Amino acid sequence: MKRLDGAIDFAKLLLAGGLATNPVTSAPTIDDLRAVAKRRLPRVAFDIVDGAADAEATAASNLADLREVLFEPRSLVDVSRPSTRTDAVGIPLEQPFVLGPCGLMRMLGHGGEKAAVRAAGDAGVPYTISSAANWSMEEIAAEATGPLWFQLYMYKGEGIVRDLVTRAKRIGAELLMVTVDLPVNGKRPRDHRNGMTIPPKVTRSNFLSAARHPSWLLSLVSGPPIGFRNLADIDLGGSRLSHQEYVNTKLINPSLTWDDLELVRQLWDGPLVIKGITTPADARLARRAGADGVIVSNHGGRQLDSTPSSIAALPRVVDAVAGDMSVGFDGGIRGGGDVVKALALGADYTLLGRAWAYGLAAGGGAGVRRAIDIVDSEVRQTLSLLGCPDVRDLDRSFVTYPARWHGQGRVVTEPRVSVDAVIEASQRGAGAPLDAEGQESR
Repeated sequence: MKRLDGAIDFAKLLLAGGLATNPVTSAPTIDDLRAVAKRRLPRVAFDIVDGAADAEATAASNLADLREVLFEPRSLVDVSRPSTRTDAVGIPLEQPFVLGPCGLMRMLGHGGEKAAVRAAGDAGVPYTISSAANWSMEEIAAEATGPLWFQLYMYKGEGIVRDLVTRAKRIGAELLMVTVDLPVNGKRPRDHRNGMTIPPKVTRSNFLSAARHPSWLLSLVSGPPIGFRNLADIDLGGSRLSHQEYVNTKLINPSLTWDDLELVRQLWDGPLVIKGITTPADARLARRAGADGVIVSNHGGRQLDSTPSSIAALPRVVDAVAGDMSVGFDGGIRGGGDVVKALALGADYTLLGRAWAYGLAAGGGAGVRRAIDIVDSEVRQTLSLLGCPDVRDLDRSFVTYPARWHGQGRVVTEPRVSVDAVIEASQRGAGAPLDAEGQESR
């Protein structure tokens, strides 16, 4: 009888509290969304978003180094109404983060970028359309109800760049983000092992994994062929090249220099930021090239491996351009605490990348919205516990972090060629800049 009474009481508790049966809407963290995404995707698709370059050392450092930043909380501060409002290059933001550019999102199912941009609009968060999106910018913009940014890869040919920038203006993008850390596409071993191609194909290496996910397969065949639809006129979609080979042979322009940004600045009269900056020297060059801001980013560890983490690079970049231009941060954010850490170290705003992509893979638009809500609630909670009622009041007094991130405790050499020499050489059309002794550096 006692057992029956206990069972009845337990049932009443369940009915009173409700049953959390949806692993997406009830996910407490971004890592939980990642776990759901991993279960729901075949390996070839999951590794596109989860993988990185070579040994994935930089991708791991992006996460590990954020954990090295420790908070210095303050007590007995009125935090009853924490404010998350900030701005990026003069653009007001309700939250100190935006959805950063992610390509190939239809590979994650659920409609890809279309589902994500709807979720961003519902949350009032800017959505950055990637040049490498699987829907065209016009198709994505047709689904948007919130602010749009556009991320530009300066692909081969001035005509392509002109076309992309002109169309970005036409759809109403309020900011142009130029990614500069892609002279060639980094080698991503997971994609090679999985037989990832453009467009995707089923191979012996990925057949069994794909076959176990019929809903994912259906989502791939229910729309147009997967490719770079912003480049529909040149997209040789039947090439069946590996993803790395496709980008390197069909799209990337390895001859780009800082001078090439002059064309973009002429075409775009709105806010312009440069993404992929990790050194003070490049930040100063971006400023001289006419950029309004930079985004400290190592492409999520997906380009050159064994580079410093984004958070380790942030303080020196901030100090190099403080007050002269806006600084964004991208790399390793898996929660609101990471956002607050980046802001405390000097970033004006942050980008979510894998965080929202995991949400998309886990549950489509609902998963993206859940990722946004998780980060937003954690930002507010962290501010309250930290004793800082406004994100705009965050500074380095709220954190401790390794001194070596300012160049102390490790060997740091100044570049043999100065920033001024690079500019001078570019202006006179020389083949190489002058070194400190006035000789051409080779």
